[in-house]
Amino acid sequence: MKKLGNKEKAMLKYFGIFALIALGFQYTLIQPTRSKIAQKKEEVQKINDEIQRAYEFLRDLNKIREEADKMEELWQIFKNKLPDSKQIPILLNALANVANKANINYVSINTKPVEMGEQQGSLTYNRLPIEITLRCRYRNLGEYLANLRDMPRLVKVESLKITRNKDILPNVDVMISVYTYVLTNEG
Repeated sequence: MKKLGNKEKAMLKYFGIFALIALGFQYTLIQPTRSKIAQKKEEVQKINDEIQRAYEFLRDLNKIREEADKMEELWQIFKNKLPDSKQIPILLNALANVANKANINYVSINTKPVEMGEQQGSLTYNRLPIEITLRCRYRNLGEYLANLRDMPRLVKVESLKITRNKDILPNVDVMISVYTYVLTNEG
């Protein structure tokens, strides 16, 4: 093996010193910085995950708000179809007008005693049975029932009885039991 000269020894010394400085730099600056970078990347990922969950929550919240708005709108429509006790005469007149539109000549409309209702949330209502007697042709009856369905107030047919009488043909006697709900209290 050949002996190293002073120049070569100096070069090896500088190379060793450089290697030690590089290793020291690696362990004192680069390694901790890489650790900090990894920690920061984890923190950024956690924040990104939280932001994603927040966006999903907001999207769901907006859907829920839209559904709540639709439900409120439907509730207002339904509530407007419920007469209060002061509007019952108007409702009875409307039932008679529906008969007139269907070209029905004979109409008798009688209310029965109010049935105690239920409470739904802050809303209290009673059930009002109404008995309607008609003398009409079948096609007029069909038109009358269709007009009942389209009334601005909620009127539900509970029963329908048709009696055929030879003396009044082509007309028939019809007994219709309907009911509506009467709003008695709104909290």
